[in-house]
Amino acid sequence: MLLDLNLPKRKQAISLTPLIDVVFILLLFFMLSSNFTQWRAIQLPASKAAQEASNEIIRVVLHSHGDEFSVHGKRYKVTNLNALADLIANKPHAIFALQVEKQVSTQALITLLDKFKKSGAKQVSLSGVIR
Repeated sequence: MLLDLNLPKRKQAISLTPLIDVVFILLLFFMLSSNFTQWRAIQLPASKAAQEASNEIIRVVLHSHGDEFSVHGKRYKVTNLNALADLIANKPHAIFALQVEKQVSTQALITLLDKFKKSGAKQVSLSGVIR
């Protein structure tokens, strides 16, 4: 004879551990495959009239030793703050686009950026590395 106790059936709980593992793995995948840096390119005006209508863009090249930079082919020492202040005073609303040669250290670039800001430059931008 079979014994029928009529016990209520238990609901089996769904384990959330595998779901949490999958969500964590997806989170890691998207974090590691995403790129959060935003690069902006400076678009130089095509014509002279367009360049005069907007702020003038002056290219500044920091040379490989990090102690000299050039503007329009003329070289300046980074330590010469008077020449830098005169350069900025002549074009106070210009955009100074800094380009660096490949061997320039990050510290030399930061030093030049700091000197431009201390000398009164309103707009200073990094434009890239010269190859």
